[in-house]
Amino acid sequence: MTESLVLAEVLGAHGIKGWLKIRPLVEDPTFLEGLEGLVLASGPKMRQADSRGVKVTNLRPQGRGWVIQVSGVDDRTQAEALRGMVLRGSAALLPDLEDGDFYWRDLEGLRVWCEAPEGLCLLGEIDHLLETGANDVLVVRPCEGSMDDKERLIPWLVDEVVHSVDMDAGTVRVIWYTDV
Repeated sequence: MTESLVLAEVLGAHGIKGWLKIRPLVEDPTFLEGLEGLVLASGPKMRQADSRGVKVTNLRPQGRGWVIQVSGVDDRTQAEALRGMVLRGSAALLPDLEDGDFYWRDLEGLRVWCEAPEGLCLLGEIDHLLETGANDVLVVRPCEGSMDDKERLIPWLVDEVVHSVDMDAGTVRVIWYTDV
């Protein structure tokens, strides 16, 4: 069974012709246009479970966000009913990455080791990532064997902070502060 990923969240309606305001969860939202096998499904805060197959027929930037048209949604009333839903797609739809690039979902769960003068110490496990505008941030939560019970926010700055990622070993090595 192929993993299903949330690719965008529906924030509400835009205009009177069924356009949807979305928050894309992919780096390049234009990737969504024309994809086969997309599903509009109930979001985590919705009371009822619902889903249906759709195709993104039109997409454009709007102000600081994005708006899309999907098949089968032709007016504002239909679009308003979709607020809170998510656009899901198979992980197989994602393009292959070049060496050294990672999807956020692949980093979640990796153990973060800090290169300190006294040797390597385990800071914790990557819980999730945040997009801050300046750079992405690893949210590292303590785990079994970690040096303390502190949550850490570590910037994703390759070579500067993030020294290496070993997907096979399930580890990320960073140069960070162990006393904060």
